[in-house]
Amino acid sequence: MENKQYYWHWDGLMNKDTDGKKLLLIGLIGAIITVIGGELPLGWYTNPDLPDRVMAQFEGYGSVSDLQLALGVFFGGIGIALQGLGYEGISKIIGTDSKLRHPSKIIHIGALACGSLGPLVHILAIAMMYVCRSGNQKEIMRFAGFMVAPITIVFMPVYMAMMVVMFVMIISGKTVWSKGYAFANPMIIMMVVNAVTFFGPNLPVVHSIQMANMGLGSLITFACLITKNAKCKA
Repeated sequence: MENKQYYWHWDGLMNKDTDGKKLLLIGLIGAIITVIGGELPLGWYTNPDLPDRVMAQFEGYGSVSDLQLALGVFFGGIGIALQGLGYEGISKIIGTDSKLRHPSKIIHIGALACGSLGPLVHILAIAMMYVCRSGNQKEIMRFAGFMVAPITIVFMPVYMAMMVVMFVMIISGKTVWSKGYAFANPMIIMMVVNAVTFFGPNLPVVHSIQMANMGLGSLITFACLITKNAKCKA
């Protein structure tokens, strides 16, 4: 009888772990969809040679075609929502340790924000690219300030808190992943991509990679964590 109870208890833990891995896989698929369909096409433009760098960036955004914008809205909206499930998978896997319920909850909240607010932030940013076609800097800044900034201010602190908790939990050796996997963190990957592309030439491929900074971060993170969900603590 005791052996049977132990078996079902262990089977339940394995089911939770499997669910987490499945969610990570869904998140990985979502990140691939986001990057290939919803982000890389949006960045395929060049900035005109203008003395005002901000206006040059706005002009570059305004040159993006209707098809590029439509791809960004459709694939980005779907893909980012699926990424939220991937982060929920990380929350579930970390949460299997009763001592890590609190950090798991923070990641859970971040996953909810990513799945719900993330697509909205992405679509509003694309809407701003459409507004950039007007060439009116005052109108563009007004749209950014009243439409894009408020939801971004709500979303980003929650998202960044999730990134920090993920890094701290993994680097401290408290999770199923070895410490080195802490650096497969979307926040770190995003900063590296931004740093490299900032000094890159004014080419479509550079702008595309920069546009995909968050999606690439999620893609690399999910790919790394799903391939090494091992080294469980005894």
